[in-house]
Amino acid sequence: MENPISYKNRLIRGDSFQLPQCTSWIPRYTVVREEKERQLNSSLTHYDRLDKVFMTKNEADEFALTEAMQWIDQN
Repeated sequence: MENPISYKNRLIRGDSFQLPQCTSWIPRYTVVREEKERQLNSSLTHYDRLDKVFMTKNEADEFALTEAMQWIDQN
C-alpha cells in the first residue's frame, strides 16, 4: 500500500513482505497516531501475520489493513 490510510485518528500502512526464496506475501501493517506522525520519537505499532500468506502484495496489504482496523477498534 503506497499511501497510509487514516482511520480513527491513526495512520495505517500496509508493509507486507516476502521471505527470501519465497513467492508468497506475508501481511504486515504499521499504525501510528496521526498527531505523532511528524514527531521523531513517535511510537509505531506493527504486526506480522506469519500464519497467513497471499499470492500478491496487494492481497496481503488488504488483509493487513483489515487486521489493523480491528486492532484499532479493540484498543
